[in-house]
Amino acid sequence: MQNKTLRIATRKSPLALQQTKYVQKKILSLYPNLNIKLVPIVTHGDNILKKSLSKIGGKGLFIKELEIALLENKADIAIHSMKDLPVNITKELCLVSICKRGNPLDTLVSNHYKSIDNLPKGAIVGTSSLRRQCQLITYRPDLIVSPLRGNVETRIAKLDQGKYDAIILATEGLNRLNLQHRITQIIPAELSLPSCGQGAIGIQSRAHDKKVLFFLSHLNHINTFIEINAERAFCRKLNAGCQIPIGSYAIIKNDKIWLRGLVGSPNGKIILKGERIDYYNKTEKMGYSLAEELLKNGAKKILEELYLKESYYI
Repeated sequence: MQNKTLRIATRKSPLALQQTKYVQKKILSLYPNLNIKLVPIVTHGDNILKKSLSKIGGKGLFIKELEIALLENKADIAIHSMKDLPVNITKELCLVSICKRGNPLDTLVSNHYKSIDNLPKGAIVGTSSLRRQCQLITYRPDLIVSPLRGNVETRIAKLDQGKYDAIILATEGLNRLNLQHRITQIIPAELSLPSCGQGAIGIQSRAHDKKVLFFLSHLNHINTFIEINAERAFCRKLNAGCQIPIGSYAIIKNDKIWLRGLVGSPNGKIILKGERIDYYNKTEKMGYSLAEELLKNGAKKILEELYLKESYYI
């Protein structure tokens, strides 16, 4: 690795570049003489900003071009937000490592109201996530949820222009952009269960590139990897490869894994929740078991209806 140039594929958004610089710094701390070249890429999801993610194919649109760069040997690794990485990865590629997770929770950003409870009836809340939408409507059905796309800075600018009374963003995204001062309320998981992998950065590479796999595996944070493996197992069983109202959040607690899962209808009328607590070596099993429980309790019908709508848009 010392005499090699490592090419890193990344999206061009400010947050993606900041995450890539974070990983770059970690890599150089291990291999200070390594040459690193960034390969910025504009994805299909970055180009379509006037439609909701659920209508254009989901979050996978943010990583497809990066994966193509790997497959065509235009880059050696790709940096992703783990919440954007589909649970099923093409066999030619693999997840090398997951860096230590930051804050996985959602955040309310508002210029006038201190919390979700303080929002007045009929307040307009912006979010691009059906997961956030369904949980917010369930808790506060008197609020108006309005679609919101664009990078973090663009979304905050729309809030400042008075188009929204509040918006909901990922807490760690604000932290990485040094926008902590814009955080109004960090929303507890009991009110807004996070997305699978939220708050963590993943490194993807070609499965046959053994040298890269070996050296960059040292960046893997084992506790984060275990937690997110449980979350992704839950989503994999639900076939959650697109942007649908699914939340999954696992934490290591008292030497065991505590996994919580959620499936909801976009209108917030149905919210199905469950949880599992088990040992580290049973993350896959507990994720599948929890997903099966929710499927039996009504999640199957919700997801089938959403997939039908999605196939219509695509």
